[in-house]
Amino acid sequence: MKNEIGRKLTSLTIMAIMFAGGMAIGVPSFMPEAASDLSVTEGLLTVSSTEIQGAAVLEIVVNDPDYSDTTVDISDTPNVDFGSESYPMNQAVNGKWYLYIVDNSVSVLLDDDGNGQEFGVKCIAGISVNESTTDLIVPAATGNLVGAWVAALAQGSANWSHSTALGEGSCLDVDGMIAALDSGTTARQDLTALVLTGAPSLSNHDDTALGTSTIDMGQRGHGLNASGYGSWPYILAVEFNDDNVVGYGGDSINVEYGNTDDSTSIELTNRNPGDRTEIHLTLTDPALNVDPTGTDVWEYSIVAGSAATPTVKHANNGTGNTALDATELGQMSCVDNCRLAVSGTTSILGAGANALVLVTMTETGANTGVFESFDTNGNGQFETTAEAAADSKVVFAYGGNSVDMIITYNDATISLDAGGDWSPGQAATVSVNDPEANRNPTSAETLSTGDETVKIPTIKMGTGGMTLAEGVNLKNESIALTESCTTSVSRDYCAGVVVGMPMAGSYSVTVANTTDNSERLRIIHSAEDASGALATTTWINVTTGHTVADVIALPGTVVLSYDISAPADLVSSTGIKVYVTTDGNNGTDNPNGAIDVNITGNTKSGVFDLTPNMADTAGILNDDVSADALTGTSAQTSLISVSFAITHAAGDDMSATADYAIYADFCNFDQDNGSLVHNCMYRLEAVETGANTGIFEGTVEYINMTNSTSGGLISGEHDGNDHEVEDLLGYVKGDALSVVLMDAVSGSDSVRVVYNDTDAFQVATKIGAQLETSTHTGDIGLDADTYGAADIATITIVDADLNTDSAIRDTYQNSSTTFNVTITQAGNSASEQLVAATMTIIETGDNTGVFVGTFKVPDYKGSDMELVYYDAKDAG
Repeated sequence: MKNEIGRKLTSLTIMAIMFAGGMAIGVPSFMPEAASDLSVTEGLLTVSSTEIQGAAVLEIVVNDPDYSDTTVDISDTPNVDFGSESYPMNQAVNGKWYLYIVDNSVSVLLDDDGNGQEFGVKCIAGISVNESTTDLIVPAATGNLVGAWVAALAQGSANWSHSTALGEGSCLDVDGMIAALDSGTTARQDLTALVLTGAPSLSNHDDTALGTSTIDMGQRGHGLNASGYGSWPYILAVEFNDDNVVGYGGDSINVEYGNTDDSTSIELTNRNPGDRTEIHLTLTDPALNVDPTGTDVWEYSIVAGSAATPTVKHANNGTGNTALDATELGQMSCVDNCRLAVSGTTSILGAGANALVLVTMTETGANTGVFESFDTNGNGQFETTAEAAADSKVVFAYGGNSVDMIITYNDATISLDAGGDWSPGQAATVSVNDPEANRNPTSAETLSTGDETVKIPTIKMGTGGMTLAEGVNLKNESIALTESCTTSVSRDYCAGVVVGMPMAGSYSVTVANTTDNSERLRIIHSAEDASGALATTTWINVTTGHTVADVIALPGTVVLSYDISAPADLVSSTGIKVYVTTDGNNGTDNPNGAIDVNITGNTKSGVFDLTPNMADTAGILNDDVSADALTGTSAQTSLISVSFAITHAAGDDMSATADYAIYADFCNFDQDNGSLVHNCMYRLEAVETGANTGIFEGTVEYINMTNSTSGGLISGEHDGNDHEVEDLLGYVKGDALSVVLMDAVSGSDSVRVVYNDTDAFQVATKIGAQLETSTHTGDIGLDADTYGAADIATITIVDADLNTDSAIRDTYQNSSTTFNVTITQAGNSASEQLVAATMTIIETGDNTGVFVGTFKVPDYKGSDMELVYYDAKDAG
């Protein structure tokens, strides 16, 4: 099929288009041979496509084993037939032979208009590598060669003769231009960046050095200079017919030339997206595959309501990549294809890389003819806007085809399943089915706590602790910065939330809670001081809504659970320091008013206790260990603050429009004084089960706190009760959570995971699923009824509550709160500890809840020996 616009093909005309930028020797390019490209093979012959439109280049490849040796001089080099003419081919480093052909008339028209697809400067007398040889020569004497394209740089050199107007002359000694091409100018380099970017490197059978006059690259006498410029690649330009037979030996393939509307298509990966969804648009059209050796890129402006023809631009055009007008599109034989259009409620499309003002469609690979609006990570050129109105419709059209997209909100579902009764250390699966959360159709996404726009499945045990989303802080107001916040102290601090750089200015920020149940703080930047790029530390200071007295009053052990991964990643953090301050001034490390929570390493998220270190007199301690000690220059009615110092390289400051979420929770656990509270938040970063499924999963285990020696005084013992509870809180976020409990929970106190589902009216509804837990009474035993002196006795304790880490074998040591072996000597009523040394019990497997230990029996003949186990269920 051929669409003849603006001319009628009446004769066969040939010209050669020569490109100056040759490939480096010995580096083969990736040629289109994969099944996913447009190439067609018949026997020894391959063409890049059987459908060619406009000025698209046709690649012809011959793979003949009789001519494949690249280490010997092949004098009988193969030719290929195109129509009624035969043309010499060129050997690449892979032993195959290549030739490139384009339609003469269309390439001349597109080159002359200066709007892109420039093919160079035209020579009119013929083409050869060297007039003294016949390695490669297509002389004008054949009557078919109109000329060749070269750069103006070569004009006037001793090795190139020109006749009339600029650019018209002889190309019968293109090798002779090598010296002139090494002058340092870039006049010719743009040619290889246009329409033939990946031509293969030529063979060099005798490894002759570049620039040598006797070089015989490609078995055709080609040569390149040290800069890689020379006589390869070139493109022959022939007047195409509707049908063009390409032949080699007994193999032949027909190539159709003309409009390709019948071979076009347009697709959307997700035709029913919710808001904030990356739009994955795909076009298929052989006509857009101008360069068979590289990736073509087309740009479209499809702004809604524009009366003008949508902008079409071939973005591979180098310096002349202006939009093609209607005349040029006609010259390219475009009818319904080449143009991308959009109609409907286009206001729901925006953001992304370029929105609708500039949509870049990139070929999926060399010679595929398939073009996508998204990159390899699934980031789209445009996406649906936040809170896009339900049922809004947009129609995309290309090549006479169309596809619609309608904003759709679905009811989400959530489940929590342990496959039966739920035991400690057993993973229960959380599954959230929410198509709207599937924003990137090409990847399995993760619901990240640092992403302020996603909904996080959250478990809130007890009160959830004290979070940044609660209290009386200025959490929904824009913070006005003052001089004292930026220059008077080494750690920026103001009431509310301040993000700033010491001595280098601050960001203007607005803060709000995220719109879900996860109680995260969203920080939105709107401006940055100019000097911020010089800073190497960024501070995030948050005055919470909780007073000092509020935090001190929490029973049991108080810990700080935080996550600042999002801003830390934005600045490529190298170190993070975390402080809790109480006196409204973190300008100095005030030991009476600041707790150094964690001041070493680069810990972006974690759980730490608030006990004072050696440099601090301030701290919050478990009443069972010591009296609370948190003092400062202000009264305990002051609001407590959390401060993060993030170090990074200069220039890695955050954007003036950064937008992210953080959290900081004061959690507390108390078993020893009998309240059995376990107040903390657990945020599930669920992972999509696969690309484009919309189903997100994670797991939840639980730990029943068990008894251990008070304060962890015996080296190597297992953490238990609420002493050192922070060591058990390593999974408060992520795709595998571990909930720490002081007692069994049921009914409304159960472990409940909650997710916010948004409906078509942007109303958020909490949905949830829950499971009850249990505590267990231990079963203990010794391996014999009687023992002799020096016998080895074996202790067995079975208690699922002791299985606090399902990934490893837990261990415990004997103490007055864990287990002991006692002896009641004959004639005495009081018992005493049998063995003074430390005894250890070890879990028999990673997740068994069965613990075994051994000891050597002392010589207490006639006495009663007893194993005593202090079950946490009854310890209170």
